[in-house]
Amino acid sequence: MFIVLAGALALVTALAVALPFLRGRAVSESRAAYDAQAYRAQLREVDQDVARGVLTETEAQAARIEISRRLLAATDAIEAEGEAPAAPRDMRTRLGIGSAIGIPVIAAALYLGIGGDGRPDMPLDTRTDFASQMAQRPAQKRAEAIMQRSGYIPGPLPLDTPELQRVADMVEQVEAVLEKKPGDSTGRLILARTLTRLGRHSEAARNYELLMTTATQPDLDLYGETVESMVMAANGYVSPEAESIADRGTTLNPQDARFRHYKALALSQRGKVDEALIRWADLLKDAQPSDPWVGMVYDYASEAADALGVPPPPRPAGPSGPTREDIAAAAVMPAEDRNAMIEGMVAGLAERLADDPDDLQGWLRLIRAYTVLDRPEQRDKAVDMARRTFTGDTKALEQIEAATQ
Repeated sequence: MFIVLAGALALVTALAVALPFLRGRAVSESRAAYDAQAYRAQLREVDQDVARGVLTETEAQAARIEISRRLLAATDAIEAEGEAPAAPRDMRTRLGIGSAIGIPVIAAALYLGIGGDGRPDMPLDTRTDFASQMAQRPAQKRAEAIMQRSGYIPGPLPLDTPELQRVADMVEQVEAVLEKKPGDSTGRLILARTLTRLGRHSEAARNYELLMTTATQPDLDLYGETVESMVMAANGYVSPEAESIADRGTTLNPQDARFRHYKALALSQRGKVDEALIRWADLLKDAQPSDPWVGMVYDYASEAADALGVPPPPRPAGPSGPTREDIAAAAVMPAEDRNAMIEGMVAGLAERLADDPDDLQGWLRLIRAYTVLDRPEQRDKAVDMARRTFTGDTKALEQIEAATQ
């Protein structure tokens, strides 16, 4: 019905524009011709006034001269109008036909490009079709507002424990400091992280964005925390701003899993599911089984594969090394079997780390395994190798030190 009505309106509009061209210019009496007729009538009236004795012959002669002068001017104007060229009929016909065809075609092209068949003619804020709103790629703040109105974002955590209340008090203290020192980047970073802990992701994202604008040099961790905060504030939606930050983070470290995942998620949300699946598959290929995000990325990749009707990519699998639970379970086994199992697991983990030294979680498990097995020399060597591998990575070094305790 909509297509029929729209087509009828387009046709009526096209005809309204085309008909004047097809009919040509209507011939109507000009102002000069009207004036000429009036002046001729005045000349007759002068003769009648002389016959009635109203005017003398002298007065009549003066009037005839003035009226004749005006009549000559009007006649010259009529001749000038007759010399103006009219548009050729074939040109008018082409313009009319072009208008009749072009208007509906242009209207249809515009509608197919930016229209939406069946979408209610309502403001975006009041539409109930949540998926269509997200498909229009709203900016970060607008996306958060849409999510809030749609009820997709839970509120902040209730302050029902002393710990959370203490954290909330800390937020107030830091905010008071920042009111006096708005350029305190350390305080703002603490505030952003604390707000995230309280589930106030939208406020956290605003503070992270302020840090981004004042940062003097690229900071990989700041980029990562900012993207994560923005995505959480929008309930998993990757806004154009968040995607841009993910791209900048990827430029700094092309192997960073956070930026690779959010880029793939942004592509998926834009309808480029095939490209997103390729990126997720590559990310899983480079992952270790112990990486905490493997399960989440695999779920996204599986959903994308189902949507495309293809098999999901393989999930990372392989030796992950002995855990504390593995070693505790081995304690009830016969000594000979227990030692063989532990030696095999530890040796396998050490060999894998020799080939892939960037696996932080693997080094942490190996260090703990040597500690449990009471092998201080091997543990110290593993700690030294891990420190060398992650030189400059403060967070990784902190985890390595904690594993030695």
